[in-house]
Amino acid sequence: MKIKKIIPQKISSEVSFIDEIKNYVIVTEKMNDDFYTYRLGSNVMMWLNHEGLLGEIECIFPKRLDEESALLKSQNALVQQGFPLIDTEMEIDAPEISVFKGSGYFILYLTESANYNKKIISENLTFYLQNMELIAIKAIITN
Repeated sequence: MKIKKIIPQKISSEVSFIDEIKNYVIVTEKMNDDFYTYRLGSNVMMWLNHEGLLGEIECIFPKRLDEESALLKSQNALVQQGFPLIDTEMEIDAPEISVFKGSGYFILYLTESANYNKKIISENLTFYLQNMELIAIKAIITN
């Protein structure tokens, strides 16, 4: 999933996990009925607006990891506040998303890549990028 740009704005999100149905959900404050649905693999749906802003991502029974996969920071990795916009003109795909559930958070791994050179922080979400490709999202559970 390619990121086209990072907006210098923090966006709040509701993050939840329902253990009974292994449901992981991130809903941003921007989500509304004008967002478009994208299917990622067999068990993940994502809603983006026309600019590529994430409205919601929902994973039902994703592949679960027993151990957290380390995300490795490149030597000159940048850390910035903001929110990424996904490039909707490129193919939006993540064939096999896996998730690790920690204490009070979860990480969605969108690729098998573990190296990142940019970390974008927006309140309770952290986006990990490698060459403007979204590789993982860490979400702090709010409810």
